[in-house]
Amino acid sequence: MSIAGGSFYPAMALLLAAIVLFGFSHTIPFDLAPPGLPLLLILHALVFGAWVLLFIAQPALVAGRSIAMHRRLGWVGVVLACAMILLGGSAILFALQHKALPPFYPPGLFIVRGLVGLGLFTGLLASAIVLRRRTEWHKRLMLCAAITVVGPGLERSLPLPLFGAAWPFVADGVLDLIALIGPAIDLLVRSRVHPAYLWGVGAIVAGQACVDLVAPTRIADFLVRMVG
Repeated sequence: MSIAGGSFYPAMALLLAAIVLFGFSHTIPFDLAPPGLPLLLILHALVFGAWVLLFIAQPALVAGRSIAMHRRLGWVGVVLACAMILLGGSAILFALQHKALPPFYPPGLFIVRGLVGLGLFTGLLASAIVLRRRTEWHKRLMLCAAITVVGPGLERSLPLPLFGAAWPFVADGVLDLIALIGPAIDLLVRSRVHPAYLWGVGAIVAGQACVDLVAPTRIADFLVRMVG
């Protein structure tokens, strides 16, 4: 099956899942050691894992022309995504309150990066749902939404401490390269970039700029104090 024939989105779903699996494989042995993870983080991991598996299945169903099943499972994905948003926000607060952050991760950057990421995921996912009958928009916005949630897995996959204070820019740069795969394929196959990518990838880059602007300010310090 060629890229133009429909293999691109299943392949991208597998790539994103592989990044998440590889990244978290570095921490799972420690997470499972006694006393283990709290229930909140276990639920967060299970729901996130279920959503990732569904995200792999959905484009494969479309490629196999099982459109009716794709649409039915889409609403399961919406429920899982809503749970992801609630549990993701709770996990951010839990990590800050219990000081369970990577040593190179300032609390202000952590909370701003986390909240902006959740906002991007929510906005892009909601847009994809609203435009679900406009297939060309829907599949591209869903891909962009999925890219926003691989950040934690990507950060665990890269040797970020080696880059010192510049590590957020390195992580963002790698994520941007992943996000630009879709527009590059559009140029290759369609000779133009679909406007959905202009909005989706543009939102990802704008979110990164927002984090860079807000994280060093008193706004971030205020948010950390509120949580603590």
